[in-house]
Order: sequence, then C-alpha cells, then structure tokens
Amino acid sequence: MVTYEVVDVVPDTPEWEQERRNSVGASEVAAVMGLSPYATALDVYRSKQGVDREFDPLLSFIGHESEHIIHKWVEEFSGVDVKLEPAFMARSAAYPFLHASFDRVSSIPFTTWQFKTAHHYTGHKWDEGIPTDIRIQVQAEMLVAGTQRAAVVVWIGGREFRLFWEDRDDRFIDDHMLPALTTFWENLQADVAPPPANVAEMAEAWHDSGDEMEAPEELQDRIEQRAFLLASAKEMEADANKIRDELGAFMLEHNVEKFTVGGKTLLTYKRQNGRASFDGKRFREEHPDLAAEYTQQGAPYLVMRTYKPKETK
Repeated sequence: MVTYEVVDVVPDTPEWEQERRNSVGASEVAAVMGLSPYATALDVYRSKQGVDREFDPLLSFIGHESEHIIHKWVEEFSGVDVKLEPAFMARSAAYPFLHASFDRVSSIPFTTWQFKTAHHYTGHKWDEGIPTDIRIQVQAEMLVAGTQRAAVVVWIGGREFRLFWEDRDDRFIDDHMLPALTTFWENLQADVAPPPANVAEMAEAWHDSGDEMEAPEELQDRIEQRAFLLASAKEMEADANKIRDELGAFMLEHNVEKFTVGGKTLLTYKRQNGRASFDGKRFREEHPDLAAEYTQQGAPYLVMRTYKPKETK
C-alpha cells in the first residue's frame, strides 16, 4: 500500500522551497508541538506564509556535504549489510499537510534514514539515545513512509559515528502528533497564528495594559521555582568564580598562563585589553544636538522581576 506521493523537486531550489510551504515538514513537527529547542510553532506558521527565519548557509552546506561521508560510513563501517539509495521528498497521501525529506532510503524492507551532525561539545545530547526533537521528526517520517522502523545516524565532532534504530510509535502519532498537526494546519488556513512561545515573540505581541490580578496559586509555585533557580544560578556562578581564583593563584605562583593535558590545551588565563567605552553622558551634555541626531531608540523589551513580600506595596 502506497502511503505517500513523491514530490519531484530539486533540493534547495525555489520550487523545492515552495513545496515546503505547501505542508508541514517532518523536521518542523517538533516545533509545531512546542518540543523543539530551535524553533517555535509561530516560526513554522510564518515560514508557511513566506517569512523565513535567517539561517547560516555554512551550516547548511556542512550538513549537506556530510551526508556523503555518513553514507559511506553506513555501508562500509556500520556493520549493517545495506545499500543506501538517494533521498527524495514525499507527501503523505492520508495527511497532505505533512511531508518528509528523507536523507537516504534502503530496501527490503523499505526503511528511511536520517543523517545528523553534532559538535563534540553537544555530542552528549545523544548519550541517552535520539534527542526528542529528532525522534519526533523520525516518527513523522515513518508516518509519511508507512514504515515501522527508521534509522538515525549522527556524526559527532568529525570523529565518532552512532547508529540508532527507532520503532514506530502509533500511540504517540495518533494521540499527540496528528491532533497537533491538524489543529496547526486548520488554524493556518484560517489565518490564526499560534500563541507566542518565548520572550521575543511575547515582546512583539505585548500590550502595556497597566492592569493587575491576583496570582493563581499554581503560578505562585512557578514564580517561587523561578526565583529559586535564579538564586541557585548565582550561587553556582560564585562557586565557579571561587575555583577560578584558586586556579589563578596557582598559575600566578608557577608563572604559567596555560594548562595542557597530553599536549592539548585544557585551560588558559591571560591578560587582555580592557573594553573601550564611550562617555555618552558627557557627550550629550557638551554636544546635545549631535547626540540627538545620532541617537536611536531601541525596541522595547520585556523584563520580569520577582518581588519579596516586604518589597510589594
């Protein structure tokens, strides 16, 4: 049973980009569900209307070019007896608002392959398995492809490869993914934007009402939790600074400015030039006309402050 139709477009062309706007991509599903660390549902909504977020073309280039190396690793070093075939874009026959761009596919049985790269500083995110947003992407790809298992390969730090197998989770797909996608797509057709999900999006939609209300009990707990986390962060920063001072004293005593391990740099502590500053107050006093001409007012931004009981009115 064919569960998808092949979308015959060349990747990274205007035609390909337009096809992407006609439905939600598997890589965008986590954002639609509010489970992506890189994008929000509002980002996806805007992209479907032709307003894309800025992206780093170098990272895109690295991602595409690394696929050839990962492909070779799978066939020659992974231990899996498989022949990978070229990727293609496919749109779900049952859910036309969903498409997927597979990195590679293999036959007998038909299986989709997803390739990822990770910096060695972020490789730990794969220690417990496939990260949540990637798992959601792969579940969406299996829904489009009509498959029961998918493969994910990550290339970490240019040195380490890891292969994961992901089984299809129909309960997650039926109970969570499809309802979220259906609601998102229906709202998109009706020009109903998703609610703001972060401080930047809230700043765009914010209205200075000046009103107040009694904080709900469940939010009081969250307010206290936030205050605790901020205090803990300050304590950890103080502990880190204490260690910094201990290390600095040791390096000063031994007249060194670099620690190494096995010949590789571990830590440096060096003098650097102080930051140049501009005396804006003096300039405004002595040259008020010039100051006014060259002063630009920044956009308003949101600031959240927590008050202790004795600080409230």
